[in-house]
Amino acid sequence: MQTISSSFRRFALLGAFAGAVGACSSTDTPSPAPSPTAGAAGTQADSPGNAGSSNQTGGNANTAGASGSAGTPIGGNATAGSAAGGGSQAGGSSQAGGSSQAGNGQGGAGGGTAGGAGAGGAANGLCPPHAQLCLDFEDGAFTGWNKKESGGTVSVDKTHFSHGSQALLVSVPTGQAGGMIENHGAPLFPLPQKQLWGRMMVYFEGVPDGHTDLARGNGGNGGPNYNVGEQHDSIMLNYYAGSSATDCWARPKPEKKVPDKTWMCWEWRFDSAKNQMDFWMDGTLLRSVDMNGDGCLTGNGVWQAPPTFESISVGELVAERSNSTAYKAWIDDVAVSNSARVGCPAAP
Repeated sequence: MQTISSSFRRFALLGAFAGAVGACSSTDTPSPAPSPTAGAAGTQADSPGNAGSSNQTGGNANTAGASGSAGTPIGGNATAGSAAGGGSQAGGSSQAGGSSQAGNGQGGAGGGTAGGAGAGGAANGLCPPHAQLCLDFEDGAFTGWNKKESGGTVSVDKTHFSHGSQALLVSVPTGQAGGMIENHGAPLFPLPQKQLWGRMMVYFEGVPDGHTDLARGNGGNGGPNYNVGEQHDSIMLNYYAGSSATDCWARPKPEKKVPDKTWMCWEWRFDSAKNQMDFWMDGTLLRSVDMNGDGCLTGNGVWQAPPTFESISVGELVAERSNSTAYKAWIDDVAVSNSARVGCPAAP
């Protein structure tokens, strides 16, 4: 597959903020007060659009991204399956082609909402019936998803896996950003409720210190983006719409450390109608953003979502690159829905 190297624009933040720290339960909306931790420097990176499908070219990526060139996605059949500083993130790419999935997983969607977040919702299936996209990587491919490598490599690997015998591996050499796979179009898009629900299992071998995105909802044509990831080995949600005033962050309160060499279940809800984002880890709601997070590189503005999200990306993209440390991350059991929370799969 043809790939295009990234071009990066960097912005910097050095600041601090203080406030009360509040704990949250799995059904309570956490307090929006910022954590009393000194801000760390943040950077902003834009990646170019990557290869499109054989009948569609890639889209533009954020503010500095170049348009993608035509290519062919990976073949095969998809099966079931600041308190510390302001956030920084890398631009998305675009691709074509729908994704297939087998509905052999079972389990209902979580019912009800609490503070804008679904309560409960453990589907206990690798591919719940209401999920439009599922990937378990057991056939060695991710059909309908476009691979975008930003100095790293994206492949299917047998070293670590949550279920089955394979998972998606993103290898990030020193000084590089990594890579993602992205999906847009039918059967997931357009979103009937303007909500994008997702789940994936995540395993780090070396948790990056700099801001790293692992799941992204993109509005197309350069953003805005809603991102799920981490910074300084703590969970961090990020919003970016092309400027320092729209490069914003939100963290769980208290902060939630990201364990190394441990499988975790990450879930999210992106709501473009209400400018909301929710994040769960291992079934527990850790943070809800309702229009505002903890701060931005400049001020603390509204997380103004796009009219509707048009693509979903998963992988490992390090915006604040390390010149001394390489990283790896494995992703497995991806499931995405446009109607309800997906929930974590049962333990293997």
